[in-house]
This record gives sequence, C-alpha cells and structure tokens, in this order.
Amino acid sequence: MTLNIPRALALLATSMTLSVASAQTVKIGVIAALTGGGAPWGLAAAEGPRILAQEINDKGGLEVAGKKHKVEIVAYDDQYKAADAVAAYNRLVNQDKVKYVIIMGSAATMALKQQVEDDKVVALTASYTGKALDKGSKYMIRLYSPPDDYIGSFIAWMKDNVKGRRVAIINPNDETGWDQTQLATRVFKANGFEVLGSELFERVQKDFQPMMTKVIAMKPDVIELGGTSPATAGLIIRQARELGYDKLFSKTGGAGPKDIVASAGAKAAEGTINMLYADPANEGYKRLAAAYKKARGQDANEIIVSFYDGANVLLNAMQKAGTVDDTSKVIAAFPKALPMKSIQGDQLTFGGKSTYGVDAQVMTINYIGSIRNGEPVVIGKTK
Repeated sequence: MTLNIPRALALLATSMTLSVASAQTVKIGVIAALTGGGAPWGLAAAEGPRILAQEINDKGGLEVAGKKHKVEIVAYDDQYKAADAVAAYNRLVNQDKVKYVIIMGSAATMALKQQVEDDKVVALTASYTGKALDKGSKYMIRLYSPPDDYIGSFIAWMKDNVKGRRVAIINPNDETGWDQTQLATRVFKANGFEVLGSELFERVQKDFQPMMTKVIAMKPDVIELGGTSPATAGLIIRQARELGYDKLFSKTGGAGPKDIVASAGAKAAEGTINMLYADPANEGYKRLAAAYKKARGQDANEIIVSFYDGANVLLNAMQKAGTVDDTSKVIAAFPKALPMKSIQGDQLTFGGKSTYGVDAQVMTINYIGSIRNGEPVVIGKTK
C-alpha cells in the first residue's frame, strides 16, 4: 500500500489539534508593562511563557496525572502602575478564573502580595524589591535571582576591573528604585567605592539634562543606572554624553542593552557595563530570541529567558504535584520541581532562605556584560 505522506501528516496535525482543543485548559496570567518605558520587559514577560505554551501545545499539551492539558497565557497591561496591576489581577482571577499569575513589577507585587496569599493564587514575581518575600510568603515565588543575590559579586567584579571609585546612583522614583538605591549604596561602599549621591526620577520623565548637569558636577567615575528601564537608561546616557560626560555607565539591574543602544546610540553607549540575564551567544537563548522575533517582529529583551524558565518551573511543579487545580499542592511541589536546567543549560535551583527567611525563589545564573560596537558581550558571571 502506498502511503500518502502529505495526507498522513495532515491527519496527524488534525489529531493533535483536536486532542489539545479537547483537553482541559491551564491558564497562566501575566501582569506586566506591555506599553511605555517598561514594555521591553513586559512583552518579554508575556511572550516567554507564550512561546513555552506553544511548544507544549504543539506536542499535545501538558501531561499531569495522565491527562493532557492545553496551556494558555492571558496577559494584561498594568503600565507599571500598582492600581492597574490590581485591576488586571482582579480580572484574571474573577473573570478569567486564573489560578497562576506572573507579576513583572515591584510596585505591582507589593500591591498584590496579601491578595495573592488570601486567594491562594500561585504568583511568580519578577520584583526586585527585597520586601516581596518574607516568612509569610506561602504562595509567592520569585522567578529569578534579583540584585540582593548577585549585586555583591557584580560590584566586586567592578572593583577589580574598572578605574575610579567615585559613583553617582540614578533610579526611578518607585519601589524598585528606592530598594535599588539603598542596596547599591550599601554594596558600593562595602567594596571601597565613594557614593557621591543619588537621584530619583519619575518613570514618565524624558528631559534629564537638569538632573544630569547636577550629577556630572559631582565628578563621578561611574554613573550607576540601577533599575532604570532600558530605553530611559539610553536616554539618560545620550543626554549625559551631550553634556560632556565621558566616563563609565553601569547598570546592575533591569538589563536591556539593545534597547539602551537604540535610545542612546552605539557610540554613546559604548563600554556600558550591565547585568545580563542571557548570553547572546548561547544556542538556547538564540532559539528563544528567534521565536520572539517571529512572533513580535522585533528583537527580544533578553530577560525573556527568566520568564520562559520561570513558567517552565511552574508547569513542572504542576506535574510533580499531580494536579493543575489544587494550588496548595502545586506550591508545595516547587522544591521537587528543582533543580532543573534552564533554556541556556544553567542549573536552576530552589532557595532564598538565607536572604529572605524563606525558600521561595528560583535561583538563577546572571552574566556581566559590556556594550561593544552596539552589541552586548558577556565578560563575566555573577556568583
């Protein structure tokens, strides 16, 4: 009998589609800044899990306790505003019947922290603030290592590899920025740097010349941009260069070197030292970035790896728990879901107790990068 290959493949595809369509659906909500200055991070927060969901659905769905489940991502824009994050959360939980959410911002996380616990909704947060986790955190999990975990080794690396010890710190005027300023000030001082001062700005701000005139007058060797969103960081760099600042910029949080270059220009951004979530040369990252570009028509912010990996850990926890409905069992299964490999091949582990008093965090590997000729280059790793 002659097999009609195209027809057979079509029947197989139809069978898989029907299988997934008839399966129970597991919804994961995403609350992130899908527009505005934080959009590169927010779109990555939505698209990373969406790419993972598509990969799983293309294979017939997520198998939990012998049953196949379709994975669906539902994302809402909070515009980096706590009030909008609360509205998005209420819509996800009450209307969309979501039991699992990914929250991008610190302000959003703090606004939703107690509500998550009360509703027994499993929440993965990308929040930088150390206040996000504490001994009362039972349903909140951080999906990557924030500056509290890596900034010590990052700045220790700077101590050994950059010239000058005079630092000025710039951050947004919100929960992320306040936390980042306090943390960076403490760690820079501990490593022998002189912190000349710090400045806060509103996230909607565009004109930084008055602020940068003041900062440059301090004569810093390094201007640290902390949790500033990538496009805004690029704008600050460009305006500082126009005012004559010719020394180093560093960015220990909230990576996005390509967005920095797009906003500042390659020449102005040259040499900027920044934390990276991904190694641009890594094959796993390149595959993920290619899928993002195909879906969005633009380059991904490399933080996408953290949201892809975090969603993968969550789904693995569901499999270990043997349920997609009982969130108490799923949250209890996180220690069993780890360790596991990240998309880049690094080992993801479970921890956080030494820093926050509770093991409620996916411990990840971060990279130290430098912008060279408009491209990020990995020059080290954080410990």
